[in-house]
Amino acid sequence: MDTPTEKIVSDNQKTWNLVCDLFADASALPDWGPFGIGADLDLIPEIKGKTFLEIGCGSGRSIKYLMQEDAERVYGLDLSPKQIEEASRYNRQEIEDGKVVLIQSQMENKIDIEPVDFVISVYAIGWTVAPEKVFSNIYSYLKPGGVFIWSWDHSIFTDIEYKDGGYYIEHSYHEEKPVTLIDWKKRGTTAHITYRKTSTWFRLLRDAGFNIIGYHEPAPKNLNRGHDDPEKYYSIQKAKKMPCSFIFVCQK
Repeated sequence: MDTPTEKIVSDNQKTWNLVCDLFADASALPDWGPFGIGADLDLIPEIKGKTFLEIGCGSGRSIKYLMQEDAERVYGLDLSPKQIEEASRYNRQEIEDGKVVLIQSQMENKIDIEPVDFVISVYAIGWTVAPEKVFSNIYSYLKPGGVFIWSWDHSIFTDIEYKDGGYYIEHSYHEEKPVTLIDWKKRGTTAHITYRKTSTWFRLLRDAGFNIIGYHEPAPKNLNRGHDDPEKYYSIQKAKKMPCSFIFVCQK
């Protein structure tokens, strides 16, 4: 029996409130994912004087980076009140100066902001329960010609697991069903996520009206971050064999 959407969102919000401290220093701009992927791609051609919205702003590290690069204004959206609290603490001066505005909401809900030059998201979009709504919202937030850049776990990476000294395909790439993670991160909480095929993401973006102007599957850059246990989900051994992340660059 399918889990109701409302319960999925509620469970995920509670989960991120409980695990947010574990991700305070997780991937953030200029990185687009684990192992420093994408930092050398120069995906945002100009930050100074531009306006941004970050979907899934987490602890606010990417927002701080954009501010340090002289962005005009940055909006941050996150489902978790605890994440918003941490992002507020980390960007307190910029908020007081009116340069940063944080919004606590699920990404599927439409928010009222000025049109922005860029919408970005580092490892958050994949949590959505309704990607059609999210992409439609993002399209509406952008100025004409605006750019949407986002990263997520590569669809192949999620199907591969380490066992008996090697990597094996443990899940069907073609099966796009929701997955429930019990006691995620050993915090006694439940998380829900749906892994989708790469072709599905392409279709959803195009259906929303986006022109896909870039698609990247970067190799890992930082090879000595302590992720050397092959049994861990994010292990450098696994990331060397297959892309751990993809990055879409889309234009309105």
